[in-house]
Amino acid sequence: MHRFKTLSLAFSVLLLFLITTLAFAGKDTPQSSSAGPASLDPGPRPVGKIAFINDGNVWMCDTDGSDRHIVCEIKNAKGPLSFSPDNKRIAFSRFGSDQNQLPSGEGGRHLLHDLFIAFVDSATTNQLWWNRVTYGLGGAFATWSDNDSVLYYQNDINAGFVDYIVPSFQLAKVSVSDGHAEYLRKDWQSISTNFLMPSFTRDGNKVAYVISYSVQEDKYSFQNFGVKIVAMKDIMLPESEMRKPTKGLEKAISPSWSPDGQWLAYLNNDMRNPGIYIMKADLTENRLVYAPGVAQQLSPSPVSWAPNSKWITFAMADGTIYTIDIAGNNLKQVTGPGPHNSPAWSN
Repeated sequence: MHRFKTLSLAFSVLLLFLITTLAFAGKDTPQSSSAGPASLDPGPRPVGKIAFINDGNVWMCDTDGSDRHIVCEIKNAKGPLSFSPDNKRIAFSRFGSDQNQLPSGEGGRHLLHDLFIAFVDSATTNQLWWNRVTYGLGGAFATWSDNDSVLYYQNDINAGFVDYIVPSFQLAKVSVSDGHAEYLRKDWQSISTNFLMPSFTRDGNKVAYVISYSVQEDKYSFQNFGVKIVAMKDIMLPESEMRKPTKGLEKAISPSWSPDGQWLAYLNNDMRNPGIYIMKADLTENRLVYAPGVAQQLSPSPVSWAPNSKWITFAMADGTIYTIDIAGNNLKQVTGPGPHNSPAWSN
């Protein structure tokens, strides 16, 4: 039984490392790609808001960094953040841990998450106001759908059990209005692949996720095998197919679909070519947008797109938040270094 507890804690630490501390060493100076073709002409920086996590609380500011203020005081918020289509709500997760054990010894420390919603208009009246959306203790990485009532996310199906050995992260969706949740794969009880850091297109027709599974099923040595793009109509592909990364994304993590569904941004996990890249949805184009300089590190949080799908916002490991256009130009600092992460552009 002690072996089980050790494995559970070890895997939790490994997963936490994968999701929250992966970063990338840079080259000599901050770099971005050269100006792209006319199709990448970004136009002026879109106006709107950028939400971000500041010291565990949900904050918001204008896209130039002005009018910075707290939206929801929560202390343990975790990204990524996602604005509702009407920009009135912000979805996020909260994290904690469970130290419970059964009398027979099973159990131990488990990492727990659930989905919550902050309300933009409560910032001036009640910063302690929020709604809980899921109650399974495993929800994270929310993506708001176009219809303003559904959140897609990853859920650890084992999180509610005291004696579980390893997490099992599966793709799910939940109704914001009534809390009804369902797993997207109907064989979720019998598969051993973890679908991490999912990003769904706004229409819910595609998902990109980080593939993670153990090569030796009984060893719990889970590894990252790149990013897979799957059409929702093919969500029940055999597990062996769901484990094959999409061509060009073998070294990718942190996928993020553009609002128009035409681009997928990702972070390159290849230390020889670290940076933020974008790939066309049809896989015909793959471009570097930003590469960190020496002694710089990118935060592993997925980038967030402006509503016109021509600009992105992202964070560095030191908490500096930037915006940049997808041609790799017009880099602008939004916040200074600090306890900031997970920026999200409003719709």
